[in-house]
Amino acid sequence: MRSSPRPAMFSKMRTFVHPNQPPAWRVALVWAALSALAAVTVVPYILKLLPETSAMSEPVLTAVFVAQAGLQAFLLAWAGTAAGRRIGVGSPWLEARLRGERPPLPRSLGRMVLYGLGAGLLAAAIDLAFIPSMPPPLAGALPQPSPWDGFWASFYGGIAEEVMTRLGMATLLAWALARWLGRRAALAVGVAGSALLFGALHLPAAAQVWPLTVLVVARTLALNGVLGVMFGAAYVRHGLEHAIVMHFAADLVLHVAAPALMA
Repeated sequence: MRSSPRPAMFSKMRTFVHPNQPPAWRVALVWAALSALAAVTVVPYILKLLPETSAMSEPVLTAVFVAQAGLQAFLLAWAGTAAGRRIGVGSPWLEARLRGERPPLPRSLGRMVLYGLGAGLLAAAIDLAFIPSMPPPLAGALPQPSPWDGFWASFYGGIAEEVMTRLGMATLLAWALARWLGRRAALAVGVAGSALLFGALHLPAAAQVWPLTVLVVARTLALNGVLGVMFGAAYVRHGLEHAIVMHFAADLVLHVAAPALMA
């Protein structure tokens, strides 16, 4: 594995190109299957967070959500894997497994757990700064998914959201801009831009909980933007697997520990 020059924003960037690399669609198929499984686990959380979705029966909602998540993850992972090989990002551990190798789990994954817990605490602190000024919830009280629901939902955040956002959106945006901005700047813009875009995709859900004021929009974009950039740095530095672990650990703070303390 050959090291590339270190960019200003992300150090230790490495290329993940191998002469015997598996087809991009095989990599995408694995991530799509894992994303679809994670979609099953998040449905109880969604039903409690957004009660309006209960108009659809849980089995139907699960089937729709699984199909949607699996298809989106497959297409974004396929395109992102192919594009990432041109700019030096991807999912190196999984690709090594698909080549028939047996690489050990990187020790740096342990650091990602600690970084993720720290990122979750940072996001919780940012959220606390917004809470006193937030408008009253539309339903009169905030939905309260249980910590157990939050635990299972964390798999969707860690796996599916990272596959779609980092391997998909961030990589494709960086690849599209690399010709004009250069590889380093393109990766930085790709990570930041995809984080803001993903935050914007959360606005419809936020609008079901609060009136969509400027403050609600700012909170949604800030939380997802800060975390997205941190996860993106892990993705560019080490690979998608590290971003997944970091995201999962952060979600344990936000969706398990925080609700438990509030209860």
